[in-house]
Amino acid sequence: MLLTCTETRSVQSTPSFSDSEASSWRLPPIVVGRPAGELSTPAVNEQTRRGNKAENEAPQLPGLPEEREAPWKSLWLVNYLVFLLVLNVEIVVPTADQYAQALGAGETFSGLVIALTPFFQGLIGIPLNYLMLRSGISLKTILILMVAGSILGNILYALAGLMRSKIAILCARTIIGVCQCQLGGPVYIAKAVGVKKRTRVLFVFSTMATLAFTAAPLAAALLETFVKELRIENLVLDSDTIPGWFMALAYYLFLLKVVFFFENPEEDENASSRHESPADREEVLWTSGFLVCIFAAFASALTNTMAIVFFVKLAEKTWGWSVSLTAFALAGFMAVVSVLSLISSRLVKLLEDRKGLQMSACLGAMCSLVTFPFSRDWPAAAITVMFIGLLLVQSCASVVKNYAYALAPKIVAPRFKDRAGAINMISLMLGRGAGAQLGAIMTSASFAGSQLCTYLFLFFLSWKFAAHLKQHAKAT
Repeated sequence: MLLTCTETRSVQSTPSFSDSEASSWRLPPIVVGRPAGELSTPAVNEQTRRGNKAENEAPQLPGLPEEREAPWKSLWLVNYLVFLLVLNVEIVVPTADQYAQALGAGETFSGLVIALTPFFQGLIGIPLNYLMLRSGISLKTILILMVAGSILGNILYALAGLMRSKIAILCARTIIGVCQCQLGGPVYIAKAVGVKKRTRVLFVFSTMATLAFTAAPLAAALLETFVKELRIENLVLDSDTIPGWFMALAYYLFLLKVVFFFENPEEDENASSRHESPADREEVLWTSGFLVCIFAAFASALTNTMAIVFFVKLAEKTWGWSVSLTAFALAGFMAVVSVLSLISSRLVKLLEDRKGLQMSACLGAMCSLVTFPFSRDWPAAAITVMFIGLLLVQSCASVVKNYAYALAPKIVAPRFKDRAGAINMISLMLGRGAGAQLGAIMTSASFAGSQLCTYLFLFFLSWKFAAHLKQHAKAT
């Protein structure tokens, strides 16, 4: 028996439409041949609209791995880190000789004070950081530990004047060197930035280091002026010890930023699933192209630091400039070098990396000819020519360092990327330490000759092994 149920509604309960709604209202389309369950109803339409909205608001799929970008906060902190590391090494350059004399030591000791930090950074600090990364410790944890050690080292450097101990200064600079996490920046960029954008990012990273070379003498001069104007001269705080207190405070503020804002780079999910062919297993790290990159990093740091230390010695001992005047002059021409380095980061797309390395090495050899002294009396013209020559050499050294940063992890197999970055940084730090020691003892002629020979040899190597400086086929 068939039962039919009907529902009676009152007229008042019928929903009313306005004129505009009535004019735009249409009957839903009826499609012949479709099941009744697929007919369009208001509920189905609302569900479809919600699905489309959720689909549009869903996060977009990541792009190609070679074009990935890092979070801007973490990338900014990495650039800020290299700024602090170089600043910590160079801020003591204008006052190191004065500090050594106050403790009864000579200029060789002052050169050792400057050189110890990058030397132990390359000898112990970078291998230690690499082993910590290989053991599974996160990059953020390593940064926190290393920055805390740098704070301790700078406080010890500031208290060395109170203790009247030369050993305390050497121990402080050694601790700072071991705890400088110079490897953190290149490793983070190699993991977080795609290979197509890595050269430009590394150029900016290197430019921050060059900016630190500008800020270090400027900060040293301002701190000395601040202390003398306030007539603060005691065993705890004076013009020699205030760089230590300043850097301890700067590292403490950076430590807070790392704790709250830094994010560890994402691990490559496809790294474990990639199948290595027998040809990949036979690849080695120590190729001729990689050796050229190592020498480029060493040569750029060597000539860069040598020029800075030599200029400070020449200005204060030969030209009779004060510490403040020397620091301001050094800050001035390093500011120009920073601008040129930043401009070069915008031009990397126009030139292949290996050709850029060849060109910058050739220009470095040509510019070093300007640094040869043409007078023993040092008139104003000779000082001007030397100043311009140092400016040009520093600019070329900065660009060479940029290409050394960018090429090393790109020309090796992906599984060697972290190791290549660590070795490249060790070479950079050893060059910085050797340059600080050599710059303190060199004459004008030997300085210019060493610059010329270094860049000529680098140009020969980059030309001879240009075929081995190509990007690896599987670089990521």
